[in-house]
Amino acid sequence: MKAMMIGAMALLACCISGFKGAEAPGAGDAEWTGRLVGSWEGNVGGARYTEEWRRVDAGTFEGVCTTWSGDKPGSIERARVTRFADQWLYLANPGGAKITAFVRVSADDDTWVFENKEHDFPKRIGYKLAGRNGLVAWIAGASDEGRMEFMLKRVE
Repeated sequence: MKAMMIGAMALLACCISGFKGAEAPGAGDAEWTGRLVGSWEGNVGGARYTEEWRRVDAGTFEGVCTTWSGDKPGSIERARVTRFADQWLYLANPGGAKITAFVRVSADDDTWVFENKEHDFPKRIGYKLAGRNGLVAWIAGASDEGRMEFMLKRVE
């Protein structure tokens, strides 16, 4: 277990060192991440899609993103938004595959954008909070090519 943690931290450090222009956390970060917490649901490509986010601590939030096939989960991705080395990271673990790190490159009151230019697809992940009950999640290639949006409503 200890060796796995050391290996994961080394991988994360390598990923972070290759990013340029990442933005340091701002004063509104706690409010933004607090608004992300909860259960969200929408329809993506004809399938029910959900994201469930919970607060682990002041700088870490865990999410489970699920595409449903009827009442059974089709695909599951674990995600984490965490503050590390004065930066916000989005860690994605689709279907138990290799963890991919994205660094927050922009933020305002409603929108956070994470980027990993080295990843095949997506290269960018974004979240835009729309009031208290709306969330637009999106993934895209470089310069928003192939952008796919997930329109979600708060269900809890």
